[in-house]
Order: sequence, then C-alpha cells, then structure tokens
Amino acid sequence: MKNETKNCQNCKQDFIIEPDDFGFYEKMNVPPPTFCPECRLVRRLAYRNERTFHHRICEKCNKKMISVFPEDSGIHVHCQPCWWGDSWDGKDYATDYDPSRSFLDQLYELLYRIPVMSLFGLYTTNVGTEYANMTGWLKNCYMVTYSDHCENVVHGSFVNWSKDSIDNLMGQSLELCYETINCDQCYETFFSVDCGSCTNILFSKNCSGCNNCFGCVNLKNKSYYIFNEPYSKDEYRHRLKELYPSTHENIEKGWQESQELWKKAPQKYIHGWRNVSSSGDYLNDTKNAKDCFIGFDIEDCRYCSFVTGKLTDSYDFTNFGENSSLLYEAIQTGDQASEVKFSWWGITNVQNVEYCMFVVSSNNLFGCAGLKKGQYCILNKQYSKKEYFDLREKIIVKMKADGEYGGFFPIDRSPFGYNETSAQEFFPLTKKEALNKGYKWKEHEQKKYEIKKEIIPCEHKGICDDACTTAFIPHPMELQFYKRMNLIP
Repeated sequence: MKNETKNCQNCKQDFIIEPDDFGFYEKMNVPPPTFCPECRLVRRLAYRNERTFHHRICEKCNKKMISVFPEDSGIHVHCQPCWWGDSWDGKDYATDYDPSRSFLDQLYELLYRIPVMSLFGLYTTNVGTEYANMTGWLKNCYMVTYSDHCENVVHGSFVNWSKDSIDNLMGQSLELCYETINCDQCYETFFSVDCGSCTNILFSKNCSGCNNCFGCVNLKNKSYYIFNEPYSKDEYRHRLKELYPSTHENIEKGWQESQELWKKAPQKYIHGWRNVSSSGDYLNDTKNAKDCFIGFDIEDCRYCSFVTGKLTDSYDFTNFGENSSLLYEAIQTGDQASEVKFSWWGITNVQNVEYCMFVVSSNNLFGCAGLKKGQYCILNKQYSKKEYFDLREKIIVKMKADGEYGGFFPIDRSPFGYNETSAQEFFPLTKKEALNKGYKWKEHEQKKYEIKKEIIPCEHKGICDDACTTAFIPHPMELQFYKRMNLIP
C-alpha cells in the first residue's frame, strides 16, 4: 500500500495517510479520517477544559461546588461525592434508538439529560484533594490540574509522581521544586526549565545531573557553577548569598540575567529524554511515537498528546492513558482502557466503546453517556449481546450514510466556550473568528472581592489574555513552603 493524499474537509489543506496508518485503521475497523491531523486535534481539544472553573450548586445535594461546566452550559452537574456515589443510575435515562433521526442528535439529547461530574478525574483515588481537575491518585493537593500520583503539591499542571512542590508545569518525580517547566527527577530545583536529575539548582536550563548551579545552561554532571563558570564550594556559597537573597527584585534579576545567557547557548532540538525512533516534542521514555506531544511512556503511537502512563498502539488520542491501548479519536480516557473510539472521558477498564461520554468500568457500549459498570447498552438502554451487536451494526450503517461516523464529536456541539478549552491555548482564535466558525464563546465573569488582608491583587489586574482572576489568597501549604525554602525574606 502506498501513501495517499487526502484533502481535509475542514481546512481544505492536503494531508497524507501512510501505509502504517491504513494498517491501524484496518485493525480498529474504522474508515480513514477526513480531517487532517491538526483539525482532528483541535476538534478534540475543544472538549478539554482544564482550568476554567465556575461556581455552581450540586443538583442533587444542593451544596456549593466548583465545576468546569458553567451554569448556562445546560449540563446537569453533581458534585464529586454525589456523581461517584450509588444514588443514581445512568440506565434510568435510557432511550430507544430512532432510526429516522440523526444518531448524534439523540446522543446529545441524552448528554443534556444525565448528570455529569463537576470536575474531571478519578475522584475516588484522591485524598484530601477537593480542588483538582483531571487528576488521580493525589494526596493533600490543591489547585492541581492534569496530574497523577502526587502528594502535597500546589498549583501544578501535568505534574506526576511528585511531592512537596509548588507552581510547576510538566514535571516528573519532583521534590521541593518551585517554578519549573519540564523538569524530571529533580530535587530543590527553582526557576528552571528542561532540567533532569538535578539538585539545588536555580535559574538553569537544559542541565542534566547537576547540583549547586545558578543561571546555567546546557551543563552535564557539573557542580558549583554560576552562569556556566566554575567555582569552589566555598566561593559558590559566598557568591550565592550575594546573588540570591530571595527578594522579588533579585528573583526578577535572576530570571533576566539567566535568560540572556540561555539565548546565546545552542538549543536542543527536542524537549525530552530517553526517546527512541520518536518525533514530536516534550516527550520522555517513548518508542516509535510519531507526531506526539507532551507525554511519557508512549509506544507505537501516532498523533497522541497529553499522555501519562503507559500508552500503546493508539492514534489521535489526547489526555491520560495509564496502561491503555487501541485508542482512536478519543480524549480524557485511561486507566486500563482498550478499544475506545470517538469517545470523551472513559476510565477504569472501559473496553469496546464507541461514541460514549462519561462512562466508567464498562464494556461494549455504543452512544452512551453517564454509565457506570454498563454492558451491551445503546443510548443507555440494556440489550442482550446479540441484540446489541445487531443494532450497533445498523446504527453504524445509518451514521455512515448520514456522514456522522468515523470522527470525533463536532466542535460546535462542545458544552464549553472555545476560549475555555485547550483549543484556545494551542490554536487561539479571536471571539469574532470563533463565532464565525459557529463555535461557542464564554465571556469572562467579572470578579468582585471584598478587600481583606489575606487577599493579594494580581499584578496583571485582569489586563491580560490569561483569564486572570485579578486577586488570590495564598494556600497555607504554599506559605509553609516559602518559609521552609527561604523564598520569603
């Protein structure tokens, strides 16, 4: 089989499908895609709301909560304990399939009837972690998103197997780390980027196996360096006291002077470590991972991103993983998931599911939403095994005729505003551009605060494109960390 050039039905640009791609589509029993890889990614990311939270009331217990779904989304929301509890059953919302109507229309009607969890993630594996989204296996963490297996972590995103750390992005096996980006197996590492296996370093970039370094770049297995110049142990400590009394002014100066050196240094072609026959960026411990971004422990995959834990033999997958395989055009799925297609949020032993949303520990589902421990269901209605497979095939034939089968859910049907999602982070649009495409747009809520001693105004004052909350209150663990690490003068 040779390469085949297709024209994207969305952006109208040509893209290539390679022989290995066709082999995967045949294995998954799906038609080749009609959207190019980038348009497929944007479509999935438009369903990924990581950090935009809203105040709501649980529709079951009437308690106050925060949720990724705003009140005007039309989504019915339960707080975490209520949604994960046994007091409701998704099968109570079952409906018969109507062959005269669009199947996706019927699925979305079901979505807007069922209750949905207020925040994403494996809530039942978290301890003492109320304010976290897209997380699992956390203990005593606060305002952490898309992170797993952490303890005493505050304000982090894509941080895994870490403890006692604050304000980190894309980190693995961190301890006592602060303000780092893409660091791996580091201890007491502050204000640093792309460092691995380092201890006691500050304002450094792309250093490996180093300790006691300040403002360095591209060093390996070095100790007691300042701005890439060697010092004796005593000289280093004396000079460090001059450079780094931890005032706001000195921290800003450290950032500025370090980045001036970083810019002069050669840049590594990829961010990551221990990758074999892989392409993309921000990858660790991958093998045969092609066109993949932001992830680790990936093998024999293509077009996958935001991957945590072991993921194998998957295409066009975004967000999570954790011992999963054979995923295609799916998002927020993992924890031993297998053969999941065209689905949004399915976790913990979900197998053989298509066009499903918010399903847990289920198998052989088609077009279901909000089911836990379901089997042989369509639109949440229970069928015998034979009835299920017979009806499933009829629905797929009808969906193909209607042009509905073979891709992820349409962007314009996402319950989120485009600007609330990861699509806006990586593929930004203006409000006008988004509305012209038929996408939703969420206006930022005006924040009003009663001025109190513990409230700190943000220096941006809301004049930015970062969904600024305009003010914040430091978390107690945050203050303890600052004092312990001498970050407060």
